[in-house]
Formats: sequence, C-alpha cells, structure tokens
Amino acid sequence: MTERAPLPLFVREALELDAGEVMPSGSGVGTGRAGGDLAIDAERSFLALERALDAEADTDMGVASPAPELDLLLADRVLADRVLARLDQAMSEPPHRYAPFYARAAELFDLSEEAVILELGRLRNPGVWNFAGLPGISHVTVQGGARVHSAETLFVRFKPGVYFPRHQHTGIERVLVLEGSYQDSHGVVHRPGELREWAPGTDHSFKVGGGEPCTFASVVFGRRFSAWPLRVLSTLLGR
Repeated sequence: MTERAPLPLFVREALELDAGEVMPSGSGVGTGRAGGDLAIDAERSFLALERALDAEADTDMGVASPAPELDLLLADRVLADRVLARLDQAMSEPPHRYAPFYARAAELFDLSEEAVILELGRLRNPGVWNFAGLPGISHVTVQGGARVHSAETLFVRFKPGVYFPRHQHTGIERVLVLEGSYQDSHGVVHRPGELREWAPGTDHSFKVGGGEPCTFASVVFGRRFSAWPLRVLSTLLGR
C-alpha cells in the first residue's frame, strides 16, 4: 500500500487546538498537546484506518493479514472521535464551511485564494454583518482586486423566505451561491456552487428558499430598482 499524502492544509488548520487547550483524559495521547501534534496524531489514526481496511480486504481475498493495525485503530478510538468531532465543528464554520468554493470566490473577487480565505474567515464574527437596508438582509463588504475595484463587492446573507424586489442590471452582476438557495422570477433555482452572471439590461426579482438562510458572494457593476421608493432608498444608502 502506498502511504497517503499529509492531510490538506485546511484540515490541519481545522485540527489546531486553541491556546491552552488540552486533550481530554483517556485520549491515549496525554494532555497539553499542541495543535500540530493533534494533526500528526490524526494522520496516524487515518493511516491506521487505511491499513486496517487494506488488511480486511486481504483477508476477504484469502490472504493472511495481521491484526495489529486494527488493534491500533481501536486503541486510538477516543482520539479518532476527538479528531472527527473537531473537524466536523471546524467544517461547519467559515472559512472551512465554504472550502469547495475557494477558487470560484477568488476568481469572482479577483483575489488570491489565501486572501479569500481570510475574507471568509471574517464571517465567523456576527459583528461584521451590516443591515443592507431591506428586512432580513445583511452584508459584509469585501475588498476586491483591481478588476472589480469599481463594483460593489459583498457577501450577502438572506433570512429564509426573504423576497428581493425586481431590479434592472445597469452593469454586469455576478453571484456565487455559498449556501442555501433562491429562485428568481424566471423560475430558475440557484444552488450552492453555482456562479451566475446577468448582463446589463436584464432584470429580475428573486425569493430565498424557506428552509434555510442563503449566503452568496456578489460583484455588482450597476443595479437599479424598478420601484421608485427603493431607488430613493438605494441612493440614500449610497448604492
């Protein structure tokens, strides 16, 4: 069997312990372990699992296979549970929650992936979200690259069921859905990972699905609401 490559960087970061955090008693790895040690131990546990699965496959094929690899995995079960629980928690929060979309978000905002990860990491802090002027909608401003310097560059979050009024695109608008979904007035449902572009002169409204919030990254080069009160509000808000 070929030994697998080290855990990806974003997984290592997810497994890092906070300052002063200790491993629980009975973990088999002692206390006061550094985050890097936890990631190393995680690699050993996952390698043990891989070897155990290979050993089981060999046994099924009639090839004698030693049991120590499986014994090692079972001995480290507390550690494995600890690692998986921490990884699950980290992957449920920004920035790792949006890891599958790093490259597309970087292209959208004309930033490096490293810069996008930092921007996404800010979303963990509830204090960065600002009221967007319409009920149920908040946003975070993103400092995009040179290609989008004249556009409105934002992360936008909508509460479930929110309706966004009809508007016309006076410039290109590009939207990358990060989570949740919404359906536009043309009947198209937009889901996570989808990058949509609207040309100048097109118009639509949309409604967020009722089951969960919707978060997307957007670059808007110009937009005008169809209803004049919303045009006034948009002007007052500087958009």
